[in-house]
Amino acid sequence: MTPFPFSKSPVTELSQVPPYYVSNFGHWSGVTEYQEAGIHFLIEFAKHCRLRKNASILEVGSGLGGSILYWSHHFSPKQISAINLVGEQSNFAKQLFIENQVLVDPFLEGSWETMKILPPNQYDFVFSVDAAYHFENTKEFYRESFRVLQPGGKLVFNLFQSKQKIKSPFRSILKLFFIPKDQVKMVEDTMNDLEDIGFVIEKNQNWTNPVIDGFIQNSKKMQFSLQTFGSLLRIITRSLGLQYHYYVVIKPNSVSL
Repeated sequence: MTPFPFSKSPVTELSQVPPYYVSNFGHWSGVTEYQEAGIHFLIEFAKHCRLRKNASILEVGSGLGGSILYWSHHFSPKQISAINLVGEQSNFAKQLFIENQVLVDPFLEGSWETMKILPPNQYDFVFSVDAAYHFENTKEFYRESFRVLQPGGKLVFNLFQSKQKIKSPFRSILKLFFIPKDQVKMVEDTMNDLEDIGFVIEKNQNWTNPVIDGFIQNSKKMQFSLQTFGSLLRIITRSLGLQYHYYVVIKPNSVSL
């Protein structure tokens, strides 16, 4: 959740479904309460990439840990690993995993670059649930994801994308959302980055309406701080021409590394 990307504030400021404490924007198709929308986001995220049982999963930017518990309880992964920044969210998540007897191995605390210590060809899925747009150098993140994925594995993530190149004076506004100002690209540029690395693009879906517009509309009945954030989000996304996309990309079965 962008207002609190590095804190555990969503636990108290957004209605949650314990133990699935989440920090995403929510997927608001057919629902009007965050308690449903936050979980519905995970359902849609898993459905569209065809997450299967007994898969190996790495989540990069695992936040409060609720999505990992959801994957664990509903898909019984053979291995689940996580990377998240040091701080309140990671401390909360580690305790959550202990209380729910979920093994996360390894749980690495640091930026996404920490994945460079992981072995190659390790995971069936690399997930970044509503987090990759916070990363510096997303193309290198894609490259590292390609390396740690098994052949046939999938990288699944969400990004803010621009309809046209954002003029330099306005890019600094993105810092309000903890988004690096040079990392918001047009869709075709993102697709070129992914294909240059060797990924095959399976899905590129525009989730702006069910996610961002849904959050903005429903934030009007939330706490004042979230109402304010929703208004600011509406102004910035519309003035900068931002869209919110969901990607599923595949590492081919035959690759040359």
